[in-house]
Amino acid sequence: MKKKHISVILILLLILMIVIFCFSAQPGYESTITSTRVCRFLARRIFSNFESYEKTLQNSIVSGMTHIVRKTAHFTEYALMGFLWYLLLRKKRLNIFLSVSATAFYAASDELHQKFVIGRSGKIADVLLDTCGGCFGILTGFVLLCILYCCTDQSVMKWGVWKK
Repeated sequence: MKKKHISVILILLLILMIVIFCFSAQPGYESTITSTRVCRFLARRIFSNFESYEKTLQNSIVSGMTHIVRKTAHFTEYALMGFLWYLLLRKKRLNIFLSVSATAFYAASDELHQKFVIGRSGKIADVLLDTCGGCFGILTGFVLLCILYCCTDQSVMKWGVWKK
């Protein structure tokens, strides 16, 4: 891979890690406000007449969406991280293992970080969810590279390790 491509992937990975860190550094009440805003925005898009509902129904809908939106965000951001790690390490031996390990390590450190933030808690379930997201991103990267290499008639040296 060209040094330019490696640099772009590294920069994207660093930006993603900073974004995750910043969201994790939000105190509990700020995180709740952010989630509520996102859920209200989504509810307005999903339900065409959401604004005409009673306030209690609106709040109930938003409250019900919050857990799903939060967990989907966890899964998605770590899927992207796993994908980027896999692209970065794709020419290395044990690339899948290294990509999963790096993603899981960051997920664990992120949850540990949250234990020190007011109103937040680190959860092992979130580490597992984040790691599953990372595995999904790695699998996606693997499949996309398989398709790309098959279409360009290149070959694989060993399982998941691509020729230069």
